[in-house]
Amino acid sequence: MKKVLILIGVVLIFFIFFYFDNPPEFEPYIEGYVVEADINRLLVVSGISEEQAENMNQKEVVNLSNVEAIWVSKYNFFRFREGQKVRVWISGSVAESFPAQAKADYVEIVRD
Repeated sequence: MKKVLILIGVVLIFFIFFYFDNPPEFEPYIEGYVVEADINRLLVVSGISEEQAENMNQKEVVNLSNVEAIWVSKYNFFRFREGQKVRVWISGSVAESFPAQAKADYVEIVRD
């Protein structure tokens, strides 16, 4: 009985976490490609191609001109990989560095 209750709890938490994970009503902060992804954050860059995103790292991004780049954290990043096109919503403050830094409210994979 204890195992059944634990299983129901886990399924319920999983359902709530993913079911209510909808994009905000406002426009995304950035749409671009994931250049680096780990469990804690994503580096998203707009103004590059998918091929560039798959073969680039943070040091190379810093040397680019005419691109927008941001490190985003506080999200479920295990489902993202380098080269994926994403949209990122941010409602809080953004650190004005290059790449910029912020906490993501929502990240959506763009399927072309």
